[in-house]
Amino acid sequence: MSVDWQAARRALARRLLRPSALPAAGAAIAARSITSVLVARPNHRLGNVLLLTPLLQELERLLPQARVDVLAGPPFAACLLEGYPMVRRVDTLSARPLHQPSALWRLWRELPRRGYTLALDAAERSQSARWVVTRSAARWRVGMDDAPDASGLTQAIAFADCGVHKAQMPVRMLRAALGHDPAAAPPPLALRLRDAERAQGRARLQRLLGEAAPGAPRIGLFAEATGAKRFAHAFWQALAAALRTHVAQARLAEIVPEHGRPLLPELPGIHTAPLRDAAALCAGFDLVIAADSGLMHLAAASGVPLLGLFQATDPARYAPYGVRQCGLQARSLSAAEIAGAALALIDPA
Repeated sequence: MSVDWQAARRALARRLLRPSALPAAGAAIAARSITSVLVARPNHRLGNVLLLTPLLQELERLLPQARVDVLAGPPFAACLLEGYPMVRRVDTLSARPLHQPSALWRLWRELPRRGYTLALDAAERSQSARWVVTRSAARWRVGMDDAPDASGLTQAIAFADCGVHKAQMPVRMLRAALGHDPAAAPPPLALRLRDAERAQGRARLQRLLGEAAPGAPRIGLFAEATGAKRFAHAFWQALAAALRTHVAQARLAEIVPEHGRPLLPELPGIHTAPLRDAAALCAGFDLVIAADSGLMHLAAASGVPLLGLFQATDPARYAPYGVRQCGLQARSLSAAEIAGAALALIDPA
């Protein structure tokens, strides 16, 4: 008889959460007294780790005296957050925590002993994140919720007050909890690459495409995506032709996943390396056009001009929004329309 691990995980989380739940305090948060913060978002996708970086920037701005611990999912989360000196530790939680009972038990024992002043549930309706925040026994426990009486939170911010974009929701939640304007412009995704990393990325790109020249933008295309997010080969061929029609001198290259195969063999290809190196490579282009994917978020966090292409998910929730970055619902657009929107990000005038 097979075991339904998902159902077992949810049942265990419910049982663990009930005895840990603390009564909602309801007291206003005294920001100056916050010295230690826990941020919980135990999701294993690359993009979900990067979507935490706006919240970390906001914590730096609003609580500069605090040290921050992050509870994430994947083991590579720590390297992505190297640019945030106030992050003192990054813990990870397995996608199947019941398969690692000793690690789960250790986390259960340690969390209330760490002395957190503030714990933030930075996920949307995540049972694991809520359990972590509740178990932390922090003086203030903040999350997005519409049922504070049963949540184990001291401050429950309604989803309606947090917007819809996955990176902006926890920022707005934190601002609302601390009494700041939730609707002010949010920070963008930011990996905070070092100068040496950027130089290495530019050097790799130069070896592939040659020196950058005026009027000859270097454009990276990332065609890989999962399931319904993936566009057909013919779509990318038409887009490459439209880009060359707009700018005949454009130098195009395909960005290929580290262990993947090129989807556009007619273009020169460059494989992504470890994640920070891949971000540095993206930063070397004048423009990146990417399907909705983890690498799209990685490119956004590098700061490169970026157009994200969507067809299965909602751009309002996931689209890049940094300087000269945006997302398009591309299902009904022609290759020429997409190319025009992309090239406008290089020269907004």
